[in-house]
Amino acid sequence: NTANPYTTGQTVNANITVSGIGRGTGINGTNANNRYNANAWSSGTLDANDYFYFTITPNSSYEIDFVSFVYTGQSSMNGPTSFALRSSLDGYSANIGSPIANGATISLSASQFQNISSTITFRLYGFGAVDAGGTFSVNDFTFNGNVCIPLSGLTYTSTSINTCVNATIPDNTVSAITG
Repeated sequence: NTANPYTTGQTVNANITVSGIGRGTGINGTNANNRYNANAWSSGTLDANDYFYFTITPNSSYEIDFVSFVYTGQSSMNGPTSFALRSSLDGYSANIGSPIANGATISLSASQFQNISSTITFRLYGFGAVDAGGTFSVNDFTFNGNVCIPLSGLTYTSTSINTCVNATIPDNTVSAITG
């Protein structure tokens, strides 16, 4: 898992490109089994270089309507105790949901995460580590949502019609990596 990014085992919708899971320049990959592990997390407040990242790009003529980000993780006794999920949509300035070390389901149903037609990157920051040797790992993750072809240019009068045509996607999974 010291690869940066790590893509082994990922399941991806055919109409998107994904990075896998990677890490920022402030942390170091450390070997572990069945998880993406790192140390050197900030002992103080959030450090802009201490994060895991996930980049997702819809193919031309497609868009993504996100539903959620789900992950499981773990932090060693000396690892980070505080976490923040942020996105490139606002320059990584606002926290999204309430991530914790053991994992969470974070809603991405807000309007800013709908109709995404260009690259978006999410960062999972860790901070408040007891010492630099403390680790934080993501064991697995999934971005849930719909990848679709927008119905732009069509005229319709019903407000209950979906704004896109769903592409074939198993289990509405946008991206996932296990192991």
